[in-house]
Amino acid sequence: MEHITGSDDPRIRERAHAIWDREGRPEGRHLQHWDQATREIAEEDAALGPDAGLQVPDNASERALREAAEHLRGVNAESKEMHRRPSADPVTVSETGWAGTRT
Repeated sequence: MEHITGSDDPRIRERAHAIWDREGRPEGRHLQHWDQATREIAEEDAALGPDAGLQVPDNASERALREAAEHLRGVNAESKEMHRRPSADPVTVSETGWAGTRT
């Protein structure tokens, strides 16, 4: 998967700051520094290739762990959605004042 640089890419922000610092911190050149940082990072990414830096499982156990993690993320998302739905049997506050006690 190729990394796409965007306006919120922290690498661009860090590189632009380094360029600004290296040039003596001149005022009013932030757009030029940002553009230069964007170009430099895009060139580096292109030279490395689209899959640079990505770890690909090279055995069945690592692949199984990755798939299990993806499954659990999906289960967690479904669980959160279920908790948002109103309950058919709402919990009320009893005469004792304890929340969650069914009367």
